[in-house]
Amino acid sequence: MLCSHCGQPLPANPGPACPHCGTNVPSANSPVEDAADTARRTAEAAGRAVQNLLEDPRLRERLPGGSLPLLGSGLVATAVLLPALPVIGGTIGLPWSVVMLAGSVLLGAREWRAAGRPVPPFLERLAQVASHPAFLPLFTGLTLTFAFLALGLGLVPVLWLGAAVVLGYVQWRVFQASPSSAPELRPRPGAARFKRFVLAGAAACAVSLLFSWGSGVGGWASLGGYGYEVSRVTEMDRSGRPTGSSWDEWNYGWRSNPSYTPYVYRTSGRARAGAPLAVMSLLALALLALVPRARAAVAPLLPLGLAVLLTVWGLLGLSARLGPWLFLLGVLAIDVAVVREFMQTRGAGGSGTPDGTGTPGAGPGPAAP
Repeated sequence: MLCSHCGQPLPANPGPACPHCGTNVPSANSPVEDAADTARRTAEAAGRAVQNLLEDPRLRERLPGGSLPLLGSGLVATAVLLPALPVIGGTIGLPWSVVMLAGSVLLGAREWRAAGRPVPPFLERLAQVASHPAFLPLFTGLTLTFAFLALGLGLVPVLWLGAAVVLGYVQWRVFQASPSSAPELRPRPGAARFKRFVLAGAAACAVSLLFSWGSGVGGWASLGGYGYEVSRVTEMDRSGRPTGSSWDEWNYGWRSNPSYTPYVYRTSGRARAGAPLAVMSLLALALLALVPRARAAVAPLLPLGLAVLLTVWGLLGLSARLGPWLFLLGVLAIDVAVVREFMQTRGAGGSGTPDGTGTPGAGPGPAAP
């Protein structure tokens, strides 16, 4: 690329001004690249703000043992129990409420015991379940799922969002300290394309769940009750003829007049049956796209199975509205990427690893003889 003022060649990553003549250099990025760069910088700034908040000593010293997972489990338990109050909505349903409440109790007992605090014997035995390496990632994934499904205004959505931020930050720190965060020395051909297609498709599917997918019919029912009733009174003379004078008369008392007023409302994709499993599948596919070592550690059929599950779920909810069609567009991108990756894995001898050594999770190394 040449400078438009002096004609000298510019470096590969030009700064705001030409190094030869000092003239301002206009950005050569496309609008999409500029938008992506702005989004990246915004995300990085938000991440630094969250890190500064959660690592603040004033917060950590108020938590037993400085445990952030304990804070996350408390937020989850509060978000599950609060909708039981009659004036607060936001329930996630009885089965999932039991699952998330039990998980928060197990995680809280584990962290409470790790902080040196006494725990009842039965909880101490149950807390061993939460010590399994897969427990906290799975619980965090469910928390992220319900934080997305509960997006909105109100106290309960804020609690879910806070729990997702806390537990997500804990998992990010664990990932950064693990060997899986190390970059690959020899990435598989097409890995970048797989990542772009899956992440773009998952983002489209997630956005589609916020749109309308269908409609439902409800109604307001009233059985009557105490209240005022107005009636028009016309004055009559002795012969029964109107005198021309009239007025409104209000009477208070019991009125037995049951009524029902129907109405039609729109439902989003988040309200569909199976939405939590669909969001969990999207999260799992995004994780496999972002972390090649995680993809190498699972069976090659797992991404294919998740893609098929999402496709069937989307087709079952197909309607004339925008939401289902946007979801199918996103899941189509995922299907193409997953099928290509599966065929490439089979063509490489079924090793399922980015380096083709046949050792899942082993990472880059010398080629097998």
